[in-house]
Amino acid sequence: MKKKKIKASDIADFLGAKLFGDDLEIDKVCPIDRIGDNALSFAKHFKEEYAAVMNANPHSLVVCSEEYMDKIEASYIVSDNPRLDFLRVIDQFFAPKEEIRIEESALIHPDATLGKNISIGAHVVIGPEVVIGNFTRIGNNVVLKGKVRIGKNCVIKSNSVIGEEGFGFEYSEFGIPQHFPHIGSVEIGDNVYIGSCSTVERATIDKTYIADNVKIDDLVQVGHNSTIERNTMVMAGSIICGGAFIGQRCWIAPNSTIKEKVRIGENALIGLGSVVINDVPLKSVWAGNPAKEIKKR
Repeated sequence: MKKKKIKASDIADFLGAKLFGDDLEIDKVCPIDRIGDNALSFAKHFKEEYAAVMNANPHSLVVCSEEYMDKIEASYIVSDNPRLDFLRVIDQFFAPKEEIRIEESALIHPDATLGKNISIGAHVVIGPEVVIGNFTRIGNNVVLKGKVRIGKNCVIKSNSVIGEEGFGFEYSEFGIPQHFPHIGSVEIGDNVYIGSCSTVERATIDKTYIADNVKIDDLVQVGHNSTIERNTMVMAGSIICGGAFIGQRCWIAPNSTIKEKVRIGENALIGLGSVVINDVPLKSVWAGNPAKEIKKR
């Protein structure tokens, strides 16, 4: 495949920034330690070894912090958030654009409601009460079942299951676990990302709710009646038990477990592999098993 060639000035214009140095043709992106001719990279914080690499590769382009000004030979664009601007450039100029299509092998109930410009992968199963917003992408082998509403510009990666019943039982008078029917729903906002092999259970009654801009990694379990508020990120392998509440802009590190009905305040950070059994105040950092407060954010 022929490499794309993007002028450095076009990248600067896209970012609304000034280009320092030569207006090179850029045809690839690289990590800063492997940058070469006609490559784009970024440097978020000043390091002497990074500056040395840039000086050794003057025919490259770097999105960098102001600390690098007048210290490097490479062409550069100054940014307040180099990593963020770098990913924006990749998305605009280098990322492959997925074809908008619905695979023939997908099983879509005729009563399901599909918005415009939706992509649906192979062997997807979509039930009659499912509603999907515009520009949402559904990967392969995804199951959407029950009362599920997904907003616009969402990504549901392959092999995920949304809207199946949760794990709810009550012992009968004979000591036999009796299934609790889940007749609630799942509501997912706009710009939500759900990773591969993740599950979001529908509520027993009421709803399981994932708000706008939430990002969920692979292999995450979201239990029935849970709430995850806006801009929160949940990392791989985490378990959100039934009825848990996670506030806005939280960070749930990999392999964390949030006990049922626990409340996590906004802007909280839960550390790697934590088991959270008590409510977490806002703007705090908790970690451990059982998780305890380490500091305030």
